[in-house]
Amino acid sequence: MQELQYLLFLTFLALPESVSTCRTRWFDRDNPSGKGDYETLHNLRNEYPDEICPNPLSIEAETLEGTPATHTGQIFKPFNPTEGFACVNQDQENGFCQDYRVRFTCPPDFCSAPACRTRWFDRDDPSGKGDYETLPDLRKEYPDEICPYPLSMEAETLEGTLASHTGQTFKVFNPTEGFACVNQDQENGFCRDYRVRFTCPEDFCSVSTCRTRWFDRDDPSGKGDYETLPDLRKEYPDEICPYPLSIEAETLDGMLASSTGQTFKVFNPTEGFACVNKEQKHGFCRDYRVRFTCPSDFCSVPVCRTRWFDRDNPSGKGDYETLHNLRKDYPDEICPDPVGIEAQTLNGTPASHTGQIFNPFSAAEGFACVNRDQKKGSCQDYKVRFTCPPDFCSELRQLMV
Repeated sequence: MQELQYLLFLTFLALPESVSTCRTRWFDRDNPSGKGDYETLHNLRNEYPDEICPNPLSIEAETLEGTPATHTGQIFKPFNPTEGFACVNQDQENGFCQDYRVRFTCPPDFCSAPACRTRWFDRDDPSGKGDYETLPDLRKEYPDEICPYPLSMEAETLEGTLASHTGQTFKVFNPTEGFACVNQDQENGFCRDYRVRFTCPEDFCSVSTCRTRWFDRDDPSGKGDYETLPDLRKEYPDEICPYPLSIEAETLDGMLASSTGQTFKVFNPTEGFACVNKEQKHGFCRDYRVRFTCPSDFCSVPVCRTRWFDRDNPSGKGDYETLHNLRKDYPDEICPDPVGIEAQTLNGTPASHTGQIFNPFSAAEGFACVNRDQKKGSCQDYKVRFTCPPDFCSELRQLMV
């Protein structure tokens, strides 16, 4: 055994300088007051995830005072970079191990690779059945903040004590499912309050998040609050990517939709969001807003919009901001094939919020409000603008030079 330890020590000394420069910090997770001092790799990975490379090249062990383990005359099993380190009290002459700490040498790329970690999440309190920081629940409340396949997970109390140091037991504690502490499983009948974070592949951190702004197109004063994707596309053309990756919803005062206790008829990036009043306990939905996460290239493409046009007033038969008439009045200022149109009153109210009727209202024909079609017999005064392909804006800039 002593010869094996000595060989391991010599192996470490023989490592090239470029390799030996990548070392972990010292770890001291156990004390020899029990059966011995166990600094095994398995236990260390549980308590210090992502701080030790997958395949350590070598291991060092020393007492807390700095004496190399090989100089203490004690026996160790195991003592290698694959299993870690353990000193068993009953194997020693005096029946007691000294207190040891260990560190590992890793490949150079382990030290150079930045850790890609999420922020800490604390979505639940143990005042109910326990503290549930499960991955499905976290994904609902914090969409797009956790990678699809986390590599590892950490858990600690709100005061910063490692979960593994609390003496409590956990029903779930892994990067695939998340974390769960059940009150009835604890000796004192109550879990502490925990928070968790995940380690993700490096490319997850390097990809910039492309999110839209928050949209609030509807109020729950009617049948409910409808922030559906088709309606949002009509009112905010070109502001939402063709195929959103995910959707978030919250009340106007910032409470996550999933924390309100209300039920939602629609809540997905394909259809958008809808809350129906009659489906709620109190018979009324809260007022929600939504935003979408899009592919990164959507944010990198500049939006090409025309200026606002107001060529007509509703003093005649109505307010006609048709594309045909606008082209006559403002030649070359509107692209041949607009991809979107917006309309609002002169004071900035979106046309869809006025309660009036429009025909047409499309990028292909433009906008028209007819007085006789309105309840009060008169249209408000509207202005319109168009969204064009990006190359239209670049051509305009070249003409202005």
